[in-house]
Amino acid sequence: MRARRSTLILACGWVATFVLYLFVKPDQIAPAKPVPAPAVPAVHQVPVQVIPVR
Repeated sequence: MRARRSTLILACGWVATFVLYLFVKPDQIAPAKPVPAPAVPAVHQVPVQVIPVR
């Protein structure tokens, strides 16, 4: 059985797209997680307006 010309053109297009993808794909698909900020004591996280005055 012989493949049709349009089938061969379509197959070549898929192969060319895959080869192009291999050359231009990103190195790492998932973005890197940001480094967490250092822990700050809870006293410094409360706004001044919330703390009642004695």
